[in-house]
Amino acid sequence: MIDFRYHIVSIVAIFFALGAGVVLGAGPLKGTGSDIILNQANVDRASLVAARDEITQLKALNKYHQDYEAKVTAGLANGKLTNVKVALVVMPNADSDVVDGLDDELQKSGAQVTVRAALNAKLFDPGQRQLIEPLITQLATADVDFPKDSTTYERAGLILARGVAAKEPNRTVDTDATRILQGMSSSELVSLKPATIKDRATLIVVVAGKPATPAVASSTYTDAVDFIEGLDTGSAGVVLAGTPDTAKDGGLLKALRSDSDATKIVSSVDVADLPAGQMTVVFALVEQLTGKAGQYGAFDAKDGIAPAAVMPKDN
Repeated sequence: MIDFRYHIVSIVAIFFALGAGVVLGAGPLKGTGSDIILNQANVDRASLVAARDEITQLKALNKYHQDYEAKVTAGLANGKLTNVKVALVVMPNADSDVVDGLDDELQKSGAQVTVRAALNAKLFDPGQRQLIEPLITQLATADVDFPKDSTTYERAGLILARGVAAKEPNRTVDTDATRILQGMSSSELVSLKPATIKDRATLIVVVAGKPATPAVASSTYTDAVDFIEGLDTGSAGVVLAGTPDTAKDGGLLKALRSDSDATKIVSSVDVADLPAGQMTVVFALVEQLTGKAGQYGAFDAKDGIAPAAVMPKDN
């Protein structure tokens, strides 16, 4: 459901233009064409009142939409991931409220959230590449096969996946996984909550970070997209969850959705800050278990609002 907050932003701009007219009507032009200025000021004041009223109405409508969405559709995803283990991988500068909301919805779905793995911005710092490559080689395990022509960050994602996830269910954190997690944590590339985990997840939710200001080129996220593909290779499926801003130019979802290879295997949801979007993340995870991927949400989401095949049929 589209959030009306984005419409409100355009209305607020009216205040700046109208405010200038009011100032002029009471300032240096007073006495020269005063009737015209005063008439215009009255029109501007009326427009300001109307704009305020519209903003108030939009806020009320927006609250209604969110409350309706939260209350009427609540529970649609309950039980969809019963006994499925899911890891949360949090990109740098991700919104903590979005992370908490996703965690709550996953637990309502019956999933067990095994870990929150928060990635340090240092991981994607070009100046740290000389550290990343030898660390990957050091942490590689005998049971991890790096795809031919894989990039440094695809391999890094695959190594982290070996630590927190597995393609098959009911895998525990073994000696190799412990060594990987300790190595990445001690290098200050990843922080884990809890610090010690017992079970490896089957599915992974990656939470996108807030876009930089000013916006950066999509190519800036190439390493991050490669990393996410690596996570997918080492697990049973990945869903990238973000806010509407992340689906626009300068955002991680936009970059992933522009990569045809990535979209074949990784799903994305661009309204994960809304209750319906958090439920869609659950549905997208269910779809990932079937070997399918899709791009869902409200902004250039080519596969619609949610994966129809796993949505409840009686609602």
